[in-house]
Parts: sequence; structure tokens; C-alpha cells
Amino acid sequence: MNFIEQVDIINLLDDKKCIEEVSEWIWNEWSKKNNAKKEDVIYRSEHSLNYDTIPQMYIAKYNNEVIGVVSIWRNDLTARQDLYPWMATLLVKPEYRNKGVGKKLQKKCIEECRRLKYDSLYLITEHENYYEKTGWEFLEKAPLDNGFYTKIYKYKL
Repeated sequence: MNFIEQVDIINLLDDKKCIEEVSEWIWNEWSKKNNAKKEDVIYRSEHSLNYDTIPQMYIAKYNNEVIGVVSIWRNDLTARQDLYPWMATLLVKPEYRNKGVGKKLQKKCIEECRRLKYDSLYLITEHENYYEKTGWEFLEKAPLDNGFYTKIYKYKL
């Protein structure tokens, strides 16, 4: 069995003891620079524990180690309240990047949104030529609250 076949993607609801760990990753990667409190990220994660509605969070585990996280949110961009749901917080530990973990986490989000009967899934990113490789289509550039712009992508379900 190859590496990626050994990676399990599970709902965070099924492994709640990982909430603080993945919340800290999210805080360090995005929220800290926006002056958010770590407790706020933990609170948001605790309220993303669902099976049949959004928000949801998923973790990638390999040999009982959490190696990645992704979320499905109602919104990830204040300027576009009309679009939902959103794939957010896709993050893989550096030593496991470029091994298919991010793609496997994306696939789980896509499957769950299809199961929940959504037509499309959205995300924002600054990455170049990553999401296009997995079927996402550039939608538009949109303003952020800080005066900068981000790219919105859409995945047709």
C-alpha cells in the first residue's frame, strides 16, 4: 500500500481531541497575522463539528499523526455573502506536502458538498496554478477587508 492510501480523512467530530492542535495550525497560518485570538479559532473549530450540515472540518491522519486539515464553511469572504459553501483552511504539514494529501482533503470536501446537495464549492487563495490542476475555475478577484485583493475559485459539483 502506498503512502496516500494509508492517509485517512476523518471528520473532526470523530476525533475531537485534535481540535486544539489543528486550531493552532490555522491560527498560526492565517489568523495570527490578522490579530485574531487563538481561543476564537478554537471556538470556531468546536462549532464546526457536524455531519449533516456546514460548517465541517476534516483532518488527514497518517500513523495516528494529524498531518492536514480542511474546512467547509458557510462563508470565507465578507464581500461575497451570496456564495456558499466555501472550502477553507486547507493546510498540510510541510513534510507531507506534494504527496497528494491536499488533493485527498479537497476530494473529501467535494464529496461532502455533493452529498449535501450543493451545486458549487468556492475558495479564496493567493496560490498560483495549484487549484486549476484539480478542476477549480478562476471566478474573479475580490476585495479583502484590508484593502488587498484575493482570487475566488469555483468548483462545479
